[in-house]
Amino acid sequence: MAPPFHDTPVPACPSVVLWGLEVIAMEAAQGDRIIVRGRTVGSSDRHGVIVEVRGQEGHPPYLVRFDDGHETVMYPGGDFAVERGHAGTAG
Repeated sequence: MAPPFHDTPVPACPSVVLWGLEVIAMEAAQGDRIIVRGRTVGSSDRHGVIVEVRGQEGHPPYLVRFDDGHETVMYPGGDFAVERGHAGTAG
């Protein structure tokens, strides 16, 4: 049986094991596209672009401009995915 197909971007980030749990460090760059998955049935995903990385070496927080024009500073959670290499679509 083939493994399940996932169309969700998977962050290629370093990880560490802390108290027996794997912790993945989020890293992103200005211009990367982000997806915040809807948390409840019927809620849609939100898409945007990282306008500014305010942490060191690609770490949060991120200033994000969503496709609807709303801007906010975010610390990503488990519902957050990054699509790298979309710097030409920022703006």
